[in-house]
Formats: sequence, C-alpha cells, structure tokens
Amino acid sequence: MGDEGAPYTVKYVDGSGEDDDEELKWIARAGKALVTYSNGCTYEGEFNSEKQKHGAGVYTWMKLDEESGEAKKVACYEGQYADGKKNGLGKMTFPNGDVYHGEWKDNKFEGEGSYTYAKTKDVYSGAWVAGVKSGNGCYEYGEDKSKLNGLWDAGAFASGEWILEGAGVFSGAFANGKPSGPGTFTFASGVQQDGEYVIPPLGEDEDPEGPRPDPVWVGNAVFSTVAA
Repeated sequence: MGDEGAPYTVKYVDGSGEDDDEELKWIARAGKALVTYSNGCTYEGEFNSEKQKHGAGVYTWMKLDEESGEAKKVACYEGQYADGKKNGLGKMTFPNGDVYHGEWKDNKFEGEGSYTYAKTKDVYSGAWVAGVKSGNGCYEYGEDKSKLNGLWDAGAFASGEWILEGAGVFSGAFANGKPSGPGTFTFASGVQQDGEYVIPPLGEDEDPEGPRPDPVWVGNAVFSTVAA
C-alpha cells in the first residue's frame, strides 16, 4: 500500500500562496495541500519545507472496482505525520476492515493503541513496540468475551490473567498462546486452586518430531475464598 514513484498532481488548500489556484506536478512549498496520485489515492494534509508529509493529514487508498469501473475507498489513515512517515497519534482502517487507533513511530504501531479485528470482533488494547504487541495489554475475544490481560512479549501473551467470562480466572504464565507452568485458578464460586499446566509425556507410538500435545492442568487441593 503506497504511492512511491507514482505521478501526482498538487493543489494547495491553505490560502497562503499565489499558487493556490494552480494544479501543480510537484510539491512546491511547505503548507497544506491536496495530492492526487495517478492510481486514485489521495493525501490531504501538511507538508514541511523538505516536501515531506509533516503534521496532520489524511491518506485515502482507492482501488478500481472491476464491476462498476468506479474507484472506491479501500483504506484510510487519519492522523499525524513527521518527516514523511506516520508518527504520533493516528487511526488506520485497513482493507479487511481492521482498525488501529493509537500511537505510531516511523509507520509502525508504537506506544499505546487499540486494534479491532473486523472478522472476529476481537480487540487488543495496550502497548506496542515496532508494530507488535509488547508490554502491558488486554486482548478481548469477540466470541465469548474472555480476556488475556497482562504482559505481552514480541506479539505473544507471556503472563497475567486469562479471564473466562462468568467462569473464573487463571493467573500464571503462557507459552505459544497456551497456559504453561505453575498458576492459579479462581472460580466464580470463590473456589481457588493452585496447580501447574504440564505437557503429557509422549506415548510409545508417538512421533517425537510431531506436534506436542496440549498442556494439561494438574491441580492441588482446593479451598474457598468465600467466608462461611
């Protein structure tokens, strides 16, 4: 998704220069301009003296509809730019309908932001580093409203709470997207159980190079946190 190298026309819309009524073939100066690329995409926003996108702007990606023959909007970024790249606070709507709204650094998600997945209605809200989930954040599943709330590392949930809507909470570590090692279940009834998720040993006929079985919960004796 880009316009690098594509021919374009420029019309300044800031009312501050003699070229405001002209249609140019280049970025002539700093200011606010509407740029229309040959592929139909547009950018309306600020430019700096280096002729780079800089400040508030809206970039709209367009694509020709093969059936109607008309251009239609497929994606959009609305937010801040610095030195030609998305930097600061911005909202990106992707072609598949996913939406990210949050902080950016050099065209990547960086800082605090929320990502909504259009297909599943899942939502992640929290910290990002170089475009991936990293730091404290909460992922809520659209289907059952369960949540993973805690520490994320390189895009994967590492430790925290697995909150099961109406059922209880598991607190502990995770590996490869699954609970791993020691942890605690606190059920909606108030019953609490410590234990550990362990990988079952392979059977005699199982391939050691094949997929490993899912971890299994091995719990200790339980007690209730509800007063008698």
